This record gives sequence, structure tokens and C-alpha cells, in this order.
Amino acid sequence: MPTYDYRCPKCSTQFQAQHAIAAGAPDCPSCGMRPELVFLSAPAVHGRTAQGREAAVRTFEQQEARNAHGPGCPCCH
Repeated sequence: MPTYDYRCPKCSTQFQAQHAIAAGAPDCPSCGMRPELVFLSAPAVHGRTAQGREAAVRTFEQQEARNAHGPGCPCCH
């Protein structure tokens, strides 16, 4: 489920809530008023996990390029 960041226009309380996209915004935990959506938080996979995955793919591609012609190939030495 996505995590949404909200801010209450009445009391300025900021909070996060997880709920289905089709579900409405929850009431403010401080005053009970309907909050405003601030933004949708990005999932963690767009952080360090994605950077590590991208580095692994680059390493793999470099390794494939080095082994393209096989041992003894005059152009690879």
C-alpha cells in the first residue's frame, strides 16, 4: 500500500498514512479535520536498493563485454 503525507489546514499537523489509492484521506489525528495531501512518498526501492541493483547490472555488462570474444582472442589482449 502506498504511504501518503498529509497536512491539516486547521492545526498544521503533518502525518503519514498508508491506505489503498481508492480510500479517502483519514481525519487529522489532532483535530479531526480532513487534511490536505502533501505528496506521495516514494517506495524504498528507489533508494539504496535501486542504486545497488544498477551497479550490479553495470558490472555484469562490463564483464560480458570483456568476455565477448573468449580466451586467446588477439583483439581482447
